[in-house]
Amino acid sequence: MTQSLFMFIPFLKLLITEVDPGEVKRVEDILKANDIPYRIKSSSTRGAFGRHYDSKTYQQIVMPLYIDAQRPTITFIIYVRKRDFDRAVSLI
Repeated sequence: MTQSLFMFIPFLKLLITEVDPGEVKRVEDILKANDIPYRIKSSSTRGAFGRHYDSKTYQQIVMPLYIDAQRPTITFIIYVRKRDFDRAVSLI
């Protein structure tokens, strides 16, 4: 993937917002296969301290008690160049 000033988020267009890492990987593979430059940003509603607290709590309390407990949610946002947006949408 070629990096340039135009891969700076304000110059890009939001392609998808997803919480499933498997779906993000599928879209990423499609973009790579078709030589479409992209950028992925991850975000959490909890912030840095909240994520740290969640991970420690999950590790020490939830994990041993509830193996199937829900993990903290991380949102993945995939951006592409504006000129590649229509092509990327048609491919995914």
